[in-house]
Amino acid sequence: MTEQEKTLVIDNLDLVRNTIVGVISRNESVQGMGYDDLFQTGCEALCHAAINYQAKRGASFRTFASLVIRNRLLSHCRVVNRLQAPLEYLEEPLHDTEGATLGDTLVCAATDTQKIEDWGMIQILLDARKNYRGIAQKGIDALWMRCMGHTSMEIASYYGVRPNHISDWISRAGSKLRNDRRFSCL
Repeated sequence: MTEQEKTLVIDNLDLVRNTIVGVISRNESVQGMGYDDLFQTGCEALCHAAINYQAKRGASFRTFASLVIRNRLLSHCRVVNRLQAPLEYLEEPLHDTEGATLGDTLVCAATDTQKIEDWGMIQILLDARKNYRGIAQKGIDALWMRCMGHTSMEIASYYGVRPNHISDWISRAGSKLRNDRRFSCL
């Protein structure tokens, strides 16, 4: 990008926020529909608008960029909603069973000794989980499942996503949890 294009982007970042707030319905429980993901997509669209803007066509940059951002975000939402199923939480009751939760249906391969060693970590994870939403919360769920002895492949097949998504979720949760003082003892 040229310096002029970079200046256009920096001066008009508010267009991305305004479009997300005014046009898009965010849903933190669906990967790719959280504010951070939408903001990143909107910023990419703003850069694209700055590169392709032609003042001689008569429209102001803000008008042109608003349309580009809006269209890119709507396309992003269509793709995400088509590909990604909504998140199902582990403690959510199942529809066809009485009292059983989604977490109860997972087969646990961990040994009793490993379960006892990880018990403190599991309790802290379950407690910390209440303070987070979206990807960080999914990452905490994935960490919990890892403590219970499940592999990333098993967790990925459970959620219906690729294994690298699980690593991303855990990484996002880890960066949030590193700043949580309850985890300083571990």
